[in-house]
Parts: sequence; structure tokens; C-alpha cells
Amino acid sequence: MKKYIRKCYFYGAYIFSKLVLVLPYKFAVGKLAEFLGAAAYYLVADARKRARKNLTLCFPEKSKDEIECIIKKIFKYQAKNFFELLNFPKLDKSFFHSVASMSQKDIEIYKKALSKNKGLLIASAHFGNWEMLASGVAAENFPVNVIAKRIYIEELNQMLVSYRSSKNVNVILRSERDTARKMLKALKNNEIIAMLIDQDTSVQSVFVDFFGMPASTPSGLATIALKTGTPVIMTVSKRLPGDTHVFIVSEEIEPDKTTDNFEQDVINFTAKVTKYIEKCIKENPEQWVWFHERWKTKKV
Repeated sequence: MKKYIRKCYFYGAYIFSKLVLVLPYKFAVGKLAEFLGAAAYYLVADARKRARKNLTLCFPEKSKDEIECIIKKIFKYQAKNFFELLNFPKLDKSFFHSVASMSQKDIEIYKKALSKNKGLLIASAHFGNWEMLASGVAAENFPVNVIAKRIYIEELNQMLVSYRSSKNVNVILRSERDTARKMLKALKNNEIIAMLIDQDTSVQSVFVDFFGMPASTPSGLATIALKTGTPVIMTVSKRLPGDTHVFIVSEEIEPDKTTDNFEQDVINFTAKVTKYIEKCIKENPEQWVWFHERWKTKKV
């Protein structure tokens, strides 16, 4: 029975994705996404309540009305993210240059890091539109790999992988037998690996401060950087009016090897990178996914 239900989910998503491609891009990402995002705010009560709880914890100085305004924008922006992704099959490189391009300064930061011939690790987050970020970087002819979780419905997983690969973004699925080998090979070939490190997931993690509270945070990026000497740069995509995107790019983030304890160095570096991400979220809280149970895992 589960097999047939999953097939129905896939065919429903497939048909919907084809219908979206028929619509004008600006209408789909603009008015339609805004309407559905507004509807989701009222219909998806659990996500709305979770976002309200998290925002109230992290921004105690904000009024209830301010919090609610942020939540409505979150739903609207996530709907826009979804429709932008569904439009990937008909978007070309020139499109990304027009709405999600890197500045020359950002390009030079990337080139400088890659000149070390050790690859490049991009620390990123579920902020703005992370799918547009990877595709925008790839549009500048940088070799980009993203680490992603496999979706349990295989057909949907393949569809999502095809969207990314159509924009020259290579997908490395995590928790596979050859995940580590593929990552090391990419770095050896002086390629970029982008990793989202802002959620409480089942991967190897450490506790670091996030909005003043201990949060279980993926530590793979810090571990790889410390073991291989691969440069690390934080990059997120910020949505602007008119549904264009600007990339926020840090200079190379250097690890502080201040101890003889490798595990502590991993914690320190993860905390350092997380501070960059937290700063972006504080400046534009409506662009982060506050529905996520970020502090789900408790520190013993």
C-alpha cells in the first residue's frame, strides 16, 4: 500500500511541476506564491506555532505583532523558494546572471580560496533561497557540489537531483556508502562543496551557542576543514524586492587551533562559522526557516 501511496505523491508532484512550467515565471514566483504562502500561514498550524515559539525565544524584544509579521513573510518566502525551484528546468545561465549573480568581489574571494588547490567548503544555511545560491555560483563556472539528504520517495529524490544537475550542480547524497569518497574526490579535484549546517539533524554534530542556547550543529564541515586544510567561506543568498537575490559572502574563515584537543577544535570552529550565520539571520529573520525544531536535541 505504501508503494502505491508514494507513487501517487510522485505523480501528483510531477503533474503540478509541469503545470507550473506553463505559467509565466513572474506570476508563479510572485502573485501565486504569495497567495499560497498566505494560505499556508493559516492552514499549517503546527509550523506557524513552532515558528512563533522559536522567534519569541530568540527575539524577546519584539512585540507579538512584529513576530506575526515575520512569520507571514516566512511562509511567503518559502513558497517563493518552492516555485523558483520548480522553474529550474526552463531557467538558463543568463537568467541566474540577471537575478542571482555573484559580485566581482565575491568571485575574487572564491578564486583566491581555490588558488590553494585544496578545494573549497561553503558553509551555508536554509536562508534566502539556498537552491538559487548553488545554481548562481555554478553559473559563474565554479564546480559546485552540494550535500543533500535522500528523499524517501525515490522518484521525487531523482526529480530534485535532476533540477540541481540541470544547473550544473552535482549532488552528493549524505549517509551513502561512498559519500566520504565522493567528497574527498571533489576536494582533490579543487571543487566546491556547499554544506547547510544550520539544522538539528541525525548527522555527526556538536553543541554550540546559537541565539544564546546550546544547539546541536552538524560538525562535518569543521572536521573536514581541520583535517584537510580546505578553506572555508560562508555564503548565503538573501532575497531582495522583485525576487532577485544577492549573495552574502565572507572572507575565508580561519580555524583557531588553540588546543591540543581535536574534538574541541571542531567545536570551536563550528561555533565560529555558526556566528556568521546567526548574524545574517538576526539582520533578516524573515528569511530563515523558523519552522524547524532547531533546539530539539538537548545537551546532557
